[in-house]
Amino acid sequence: MRANIRAKFQYFDYYLFIPYIILCLIGVIMVYSASSVDLTYMGMATTAYMDKQLIYVVMGVLLLALMVHLNPRFWVNQKMINIGYWVVLGLLVFAKLLSRAVNGANGWINLGIINIQPSELCKLYLIMYLSYWFTKRQKKLQLGLEPVNMRRLYLKVGLLLFVILIEPDFGGTIINFMIVIAIYSASLSDSKQGLKVLGSVLALMFVGMQLFRFDWFVRIIKAIPKIGYVAARFQAQFTPFKLIQSSGKQLVNSLYAISNGGMFGLGLGNGIQKRGYLPEPHTDFILAVIAEELGAVGVLIVLGLLAWIIARIFLIGIRSKTRYNTLFCYGVGMFMLVETLFNVGAVNGLLPITGVTLPFVSYGGSSMLVLSMALGMVMNISANERRDNEVDLARYIK
Repeated sequence: MRANIRAKFQYFDYYLFIPYIILCLIGVIMVYSASSVDLTYMGMATTAYMDKQLIYVVMGVLLLALMVHLNPRFWVNQKMINIGYWVVLGLLVFAKLLSRAVNGANGWINLGIINIQPSELCKLYLIMYLSYWFTKRQKKLQLGLEPVNMRRLYLKVGLLLFVILIEPDFGGTIINFMIVIAIYSASLSDSKQGLKVLGSVLALMFVGMQLFRFDWFVRIIKAIPKIGYVAARFQAQFTPFKLIQSSGKQLVNSLYAISNGGMFGLGLGNGIQKRGYLPEPHTDFILAVIAEELGAVGVLIVLGLLAWIIARIFLIGIRSKTRYNTLFCYGVGMFMLVETLFNVGAVNGLLPITGVTLPFVSYGGSSMLVLSMALGMVMNISANERRDNEVDLARYIK
């Protein structure tokens, strides 16, 4: 028994697990600091959100541990991939048609203790789905067999993205789209071509953002049902102080918070903008609270830990011997990288506000659980790769 337990932890990737735990603990502390004042104003217990976040962290750690020790064959098979598609699509449609709207979007399913956001689950599913089918496609091409029907694949992916878009969830749509582009780019045999595809998409997105500087384009977008709200968010990014009484309020108060914090911050719990000025500071804008209370040093620590996790995930992908493992790690790395960039960009006004959480730090159950599962699966890949390398080395020495 002891030997089995020791064997399980022999290849455990502490380089991913320790930063993950530190970020989760920072998140619990900062959720309490960011939310306690508002909860007092509402006559609720000051620890309400912190208690829930702590539960999410415990559940996340348990899911991570399960994914680390689960046999990868459980999720790397066509039957599970096909079933998973209809489950995810069904949850998205259910959320859209039968759930109560939250902040104008039908994107959550209330399960009592937690609100499940299917668009978050879709991110992890797309990574599994695309990694599997692109790997299968390459194997068929190598064997000279009939290739996988990629048109059908893209139509099914497009349907998932469309349902997320009309919830409406612009941020979730963009992140899921970037995951698709990242895995597609990595699947190309020519790495230079893959980089060109990824770079072209990013360039087009940047050019598209600049169109919101023109009033005629803003009027066109505002006239489109369901996604007209996107125009207001882009306007707030470009001219927040002109829109301080409406869509620019959140960004302006976020900039004030960053400015107040300076290098070392005002001290934990001493933030000003969370006191009724910055809307819902414990969710998307928790980094602004960190900047105000812990200063630039605190922000650099948080972003440094995230950068370490993301870089290690990409490194595991680069070192992986199988195509599936490589594509999966690239997908998870892009997932976390884009979420981090979108959150940081929204907080300092470089990108529009899209409602994207800061991985492992922002309040939210769906984000914590999905990210923990994804990280656990990467750690599973890491452990298997390290064990296989050790076995190969032992055979070579013999």
